Amino acid sequence: MFKKTLIAATLAALSTSAMAVDVTTGSTTTTYGSEALVSGVAKNDYTELLLGTPTPTSANIDLSTVKLTLGAEYSVGDTITISIAGGTFKQSETFALNSTEAVPGTTGMSVGFLSATDTTLLFRVTEVNGVTDGQTLVLDKGTYVPTTTTPAVGGTDATSNSIKLNSTAVGTKVTISALAQTSTGLTIDSSGTTDSFEIGSVIQEHKYVATTKLNADIDVADERKALAVSGAVALSDTATLTYTYDAAAQAKFVLDGSNDVTMTVNGSFTGFETGVTDATNLGKIAIAGTNATVAADLLSGKDLFNNPSSAGTVGFVFTPDDAAATRVVLNTSTYSVDAVLETAAAQKFTYANIALGELALNGASENFGYVPVGYDAVTTQFEIGNKGSVDGEITLTAFDTAGNNYSAVLPQKAEAGKLTKISDADITSAFVLAGGTKLKLTITVNSPASNISMSGYSNRGTTGRMAISATTN
Repeated sequence: MFKKTLIAATLAALSTSAMAVDVTTGSTTTTYGSEALVSGVAKNDYTELLLGTPTPTSANIDLSTVKLTLGAEYSVGDTITISIAGGTFKQSETFALNSTEAVPGTTGMSVGFLSATDTTLLFRVTEVNGVTDGQTLVLDKGTYVPTTTTPAVGGTDATSNSIKLNSTAVGTKVTISALAQTSTGLTIDSSGTTDSFEIGSVIQEHKYVATTKLNADIDVADERKALAVSGAVALSDTATLTYTYDAAAQAKFVLDGSNDVTMTVNGSFTGFETGVTDATNLGKIAIAGTNATVAADLLSGKDLFNNPSSAGTVGFVFTPDDAAATRVVLNTSTYSVDAVLETAAAQKFTYANIALGELALNGASENFGYVPVGYDAVTTQFEIGNKGSVDGEITLTAFDTAGNNYSAVLPQKAEAGKLTKISDADITSAFVLAGGTKLKLTITVNSPASNISMSGYSNRGTTGRMAISATTN
């Protein structure tokens, strides 16, 4: 029993990390650019991507990217299995584990290749000369030569093996691990802290982050034709994207260098119409200092410009028209931007739906879809409840079936703690209506929206009340 315990303890000791193959010392990491891979600028099919960093950046660096530092004494017949996660090997390629000893075959250990799968490479020790503990083996295509002189940068001491990634998504990791066993199946390398190495990762080379978002409100006290910040009139509001560049080692997305980025802002451009043919409204949204070219449907605007070379900002300045004759009611809207990057070969990559913020109302607003006013036989009335402590100015805007637009501020306010009524006569007087008409009516109250409630009804003769449907802005 005592001998069996000793044998078990010995086997356990052989399986500790002290006997593990170390793949962290000397192996090199690399980064792959997601933009180039997703757009097809770089191919993920074993033809371009390589393990590790295959090109040295200074002299006296060999090109081997996967290195195994042995932590045990090996014998002929022992095996070493190299595994990959997050990517696959090209099975038809040549694989070799070569010793870094000065004279392989005389002072180093020789290893022969047995087989490959998508995720594993199997090698067997064929010759052992001297102590193997502490020796280093390099994985390559069989062209490795130990460095005895200073190689030129970009030299060809070794050739890295190809790789295909399981995913081209940002954040994908590729790891290499190693397992060694004796010829009888005894593990002399077990999972530990040194037998797994992150040899590659997929990164985002070009990054845009909204560091400032729109925070102005459409001012209901100014007929919703201007912006306000903290209750004060604002000439404009600005959103800012900050650009940073993180160069990938492989699969680079290299910009054209001239007019290589198109920014398209999505949202309501009503009231920001400069750039539309024959537009009378002089409001604008400037992108990187140039007025956006606005689409005819007023739902987007774009600009073409040079991307910052390494880091910088792109500003989006929203400026409503200040001329009384051409100002229009602004729409509440959320805004986003699509950034399209382009290479010299006209290859493109799009970052979609980068949030820029929103323009909201600094009050409560509701739309009433069908409002008959000015008719002798029909009575229309609205009620506004204000449970807060702030009186609110009441603004009415509307259009009728003939396409006429109306806007007015009522003389009465939505008083705090009270129920305020808006009669048929109030609306007719405010809009100076000569007779009966049907309106799409918006009632806006310059008080906190959470304190305001609205309802409306029409009454034809003695037939009873009919509620008027409403939608909240």
